[in-house]
Amino acid sequence: MKLLAIGNSIDLAFGGGGTPIIWQFLKGFHDAGVEVIVTTCEGTSFAAPWWRSYSRPFVQNKTFDFALSRGIKLNQTMAGFFYYRGWKKQLKEIFVTERDIDAVFLIAALPVAKEIPSWIRKDFRVPTIYYETDIQALPKYSLDHQPEKHRFPDYSDCDAIACAFEKISQELREHGLQNVWTVPFGADPAIFCPIPGIEQNIDVFFSGFGELDREDWMQNMISKPSIALKNFKFVVEGSFKTDLGNSERLHSVSLDKYLHLCRGSKINLNILRQQFVTAGVLNSRIFELASLGCCVVTNPSSDLKDFFAPDKEMVVANDAKDAIDKYKWLLSSKEDRERIGKAARQRVLKEHTYLNRAQQILKIIKKLHV
Repeated sequence: MKLLAIGNSIDLAFGGGGTPIIWQFLKGFHDAGVEVIVTTCEGTSFAAPWWRSYSRPFVQNKTFDFALSRGIKLNQTMAGFFYYRGWKKQLKEIFVTERDIDAVFLIAALPVAKEIPSWIRKDFRVPTIYYETDIQALPKYSLDHQPEKHRFPDYSDCDAIACAFEKISQELREHGLQNVWTVPFGADPAIFCPIPGIEQNIDVFFSGFGELDREDWMQNMISKPSIALKNFKFVVEGSFKTDLGNSERLHSVSLDKYLHLCRGSKINLNILRQQFVTAGVLNSRIFELASLGCCVVTNPSSDLKDFFAPDKEMVVANDAKDAIDKYKWLLSSKEDRERIGKAARQRVLKEHTYLNRAQQILKIIKKLHV
């Protein structure tokens, strides 16, 4: 099978927490025996051992720049026209060059989910599947808690939709959409892998993108415990404005440095935003930490038990006191930490790799062809 994947970005230097997800998914397709071709909406598109690439369309950017230089104001309709014209020109070149593309996979590329899939279906008779990675796609889960300010996403042009969250899939079906599937996040165990012999000189580590919609959980899992357990080393990586107690702060680091910090920590925290807790779903980080063989402490989610066994493969902290008690237990027992971390990685290897997830997507594609 030959798959054309369009993602927001594959450039780790471009930024954005979703880029590693795209990398792992594309590699998962390769590992499943798929010939993968990639182009992107943002950043630099480049080849890798697991895919070939085409540059992203620049026509719309040149058009916008030209218009601005002449003082021409482009309204939304005109801007959309030039945007889609640029994409169609680039995609036509790809389809003509490649000839035998079997399906198009959109991931974190919502701007391309409108108009383009129906054009591909009409001109090239190829189905498009959209993979939704963002829980905020549904207005009710927006971070600003003002759903009235957000539009419901338009996936109607796509032949199928896969969501990382079952709750979102259910709500899309209730909204009248058909061919909606759930394909959860996962992890690539070759990238997110433990390395024996690394010294663990951090007691409790957390990395994230801001405290918005999880400040209370950060207080319960970082600030209060770091004060209560002042003899232990708490480290937080990322940009945060909230009080983090006695924690040491690190500025945002590259992926390779992040992996080193995770491996060098006795306990790794996964702190879900309240929107995830409310919806009862899991983020991508929890699978990646498990794949690393980390001992993970997370705040609760009703979905957790469907993916990891609480207190056997993953530890849950329900409040500040519970977090403090569980940190004390885990920091006093290297044997328990290693047992939990190994069990979590084994669960990922068995059920939650991106090879597993890619195979799920390929089954959906085959059903579309039937």
